[in-house]
Amino acid sequence: MRRIITYVKFLLLIAGMLFVSVRANSQTEFSSGVPSKASTFYLGLDYACFEDLADTSGDYVELYYSFNRRELEFVPEDQGAVAKILMQLNIQDEEGNQVENRIWTTGTRAQNTEEAKNTDFMIIDAIGMKLQPGNYQVVLQARDVNSMASGEAKLKLSSRRFSPDLLQLSDVELAFDIVDDTTSGRLTKAGRKILPNPSRIFTREKNMLYFYAELYNLAYGDKIKPEYTLDFYILDANGKKIKEFGEQTQTKPGNSAVVISGLNIGILSGGEYLLQVDAKDKHTGRKASAVKKFIVFKEKTADELMAEEIKRFKQDVVYIATPSELNIFDQLNFVGKQNYITDFWKRKDPDPATPENEFKTEHYRRIAYANYHFSRTSDSNDGWNTDMGRVYIRYGEPSEIERHTSSRGEKPWEKWNYNELKGGVYFIFVDEDGYGVYRLVHSTMTGEIRDDSWEDKIKNQESYDD
Repeated sequence: MRRIITYVKFLLLIAGMLFVSVRANSQTEFSSGVPSKASTFYLGLDYACFEDLADTSGDYVELYYSFNRRELEFVPEDQGAVAKILMQLNIQDEEGNQVENRIWTTGTRAQNTEEAKNTDFMIIDAIGMKLQPGNYQVVLQARDVNSMASGEAKLKLSSRRFSPDLLQLSDVELAFDIVDDTTSGRLTKAGRKILPNPSRIFTREKNMLYFYAELYNLAYGDKIKPEYTLDFYILDANGKKIKEFGEQTQTKPGNSAVVISGLNIGILSGGEYLLQVDAKDKHTGRKASAVKKFIVFKEKTADELMAEEIKRFKQDVVYIATPSELNIFDQLNFVGKQNYITDFWKRKDPDPATPENEFKTEHYRRIAYANYHFSRTSDSNDGWNTDMGRVYIRYGEPSEIERHTSSRGEKPWEKWNYNELKGGVYFIFVDEDGYGVYRLVHSTMTGEIRDDSWEDKIKNQESYDD
């Protein structure tokens, strides 16, 4: 019943690897040298830690990732069309030591380029590995080989040490769907195919939230009560229970069991929620609990969207609007603000002959990217208000990024190069306190902070003591 998957086998559809250069204490992304106009796409990333019953010295960890096939560029071939993707996974521990670095190519096919462009199709996969208990920083990057569009996802991973005695639940893996499957596919375990949802985003239209977990250290044997119970709850973002699904009594299959279920979330409005799974061993009375955050997405009406746009307009355009434009906006009533927003974006439309305002679309893509990648915490959604977020929103994708990890002599820092901006400029960001929030300390861009002694800012105090 219990599965111990070694490593997930990736189907390498594309032969050969693209060369990536990695230096000691400094890593230049494989986006290096790509023009700053190269687009980006959303890359979902999540993980779950399970006890490795074959080797209890560490956890078996699964990383789940996804992206939409429509984001890729397909090239016609004899039997359809193909897209090629270069992937890189990097995992570092709390001291900045690299514990995992994988590079691989993969790909996907479609009947033709038109079908690939117009049909929503999620590419989903999993990566399995062994990790020692501890905290890690995970960075996953994807590069469309044909268009050079890229995606990047980061998360903080916490691998725990499972107790050999206490009743315990693994992490919860959220899923789009779970179906019976007795094959040995890379997404298959416990006789089911688990289609993970790395984004943790569910829609009210599909109604169902599926999940998978594992329960360890059940009391099992002769003269021992053979049942355990499960309870599932939905909590709001503040931890208040808003829906209970009732207690389930299960028969123990052994000392461990899998927890597989699907919950109807059709009654939930849009927003953030928590799934709580509680387990109890009827023989020992011991309890275990696991919690997982998820998001319900709800389409809004045109009026609701306009009201929200008016509310956040000043924040959204703070880096591209003049003080006088913002002052005029403040003095208008609701209808006036609605018309002003329409005119504001119309003035910035680079090609009014097309139905899409390319400037507005790109601007909001940058805001979304900044909030996803540069927020101070996973819950704050304030990446737009950080130095990295501001620079990204104002100037777009860097031509290349040099990432310098923490060392004894230096704090973590990054150099963003914009080769096509003003004949070539760069920005220096430093993680001064080690919490992953980088501050701009120097730039060669006109109007930005300039400090030619910026190299002193990246030095650790201990380097001065030496």
